[in-house]
Amino acid sequence: MGAQPACPALTESGDGPDPSGPHLYVGLDVGRRSHTVAAIPRAAMEDGSWDRAPVRRIPTNGIGFTDLTSWLATVASVETTVIACEPTGGWYSRTAVAWLEAVGYRIVWLQNWALHERRQLAIGKQTKTDALDARLLARLLYERDRLGSVGGFLHRRPPSAEALRLLVRNRLKLVNLKTRYRLQLGVLEDALFPELKEFFTTRSTGRVVRSILEHFPTPAALAAATPDQLARVSAGPGRGGRIAARLVELQGLAATSAGLVKDTDEMLVLQRWLLRQLRVVDEEIENADTAIAAALEAWPEGDRTILGSLPGVTTLRQAVLLSTIGDWRTFDNDRQLRKMLGWYPEAKESGTSVSKHRLGEKGNRLARRELWLWVIALISPVTPPNPFRLYYHRLRQRGMRGSVAVGHVAGKLITVLFHCLKSGELYDPGRHSKSLGLDDA
Repeated sequence: MGAQPACPALTESGDGPDPSGPHLYVGLDVGRRSHTVAAIPRAAMEDGSWDRAPVRRIPTNGIGFTDLTSWLATVASVETTVIACEPTGGWYSRTAVAWLEAVGYRIVWLQNWALHERRQLAIGKQTKTDALDARLLARLLYERDRLGSVGGFLHRRPPSAEALRLLVRNRLKLVNLKTRYRLQLGVLEDALFPELKEFFTTRSTGRVVRSILEHFPTPAALAAATPDQLARVSAGPGRGGRIAARLVELQGLAATSAGLVKDTDEMLVLQRWLLRQLRVVDEEIENADTAIAAALEAWPEGDRTILGSLPGVTTLRQAVLLSTIGDWRTFDNDRQLRKMLGWYPEAKESGTSVSKHRLGEKGNRLARRELWLWVIALISPVTPPNPFRLYYHRLRQRGMRGSVAVGHVAGKLITVLFHCLKSGELYDPGRHSKSLGLDDA
């Protein structure tokens, strides 16, 4: 994909007011039960009284939206009004935006990081309020149109970002639930069939083990199984002769198991329940993967192709990053993207001095986690050689701590991703190695 053309400048040079420009700047801070709206005339922006402009709370229903459009019409015409909104809060903004667009109002979307940075300038670390955010949204519109500030505005609404983000988060919850059930099953088997954890050293609650327990819930049942009954367990994708041979060996251990045999009725009921839940969760994770892959199809193919050209990128990883980033063209540089993804240095202050730097606490937590997993996968010895792993080892040889080196590699990943997207070029490991001075390493 070639380099994307810059967004047409929708700004003024700052040489004076343009009579044809917007007369009313509206900030819409969305919420579930009500939206907070600030409608600030150009005159209030220019005389500095915008930060004291009144705001209104609009119920998120037809009556509230009707009152909103009626109120705005008393202040300025539709043609001279522009409204700013963040693509946040799930689908909360959709109904209000659809209502306003149907009337003819122009909606401009703003990246979350841009409002956050503007709020930091305005109030520092003080508590934010919905009223302040609504005023700042309107102010950022004015600064864009009158002062030439364009950073942070979306060129278009991110495609399917909300749906994709929700699918990714729900899949993570399913994985966490599966982990919890497997831990509980492991504790149970330590009492009922303690030999399992020694026999299946790496996956003592994996699918094969769960299939065995569904057919033979106790060591005694497994020890008494016939060859035909054992064959039913070994049948299935990814199994076969190797599993069949291991089952015969496990059957011998079951005959001399030290597991509990008395007063186990309640434990066996719990075991059946956990096995059933794990089967359901496995199926739902597979359904979530299918839905995520389908939702990704709505994303620009060029962006997906470029992201997929980087090493270690899976479909799920694409979904996490794209749903968080949205439209990458709204970022002026890779530092802004790092902050959005949660990988940026932050000074740790003590009194009036800066004692050291640490990883910043802002940014998307899910994306930060995914980037960490990405780096861990890239530097793993089981992963094919790549420039990121070489870069990590170079940092370690310089005496850098492992966790710090991982952070540097994550930052490098984001920088490379940003410049690949900006240039429209696929990732080139050879050129990347040369730029890092690793071609001879």
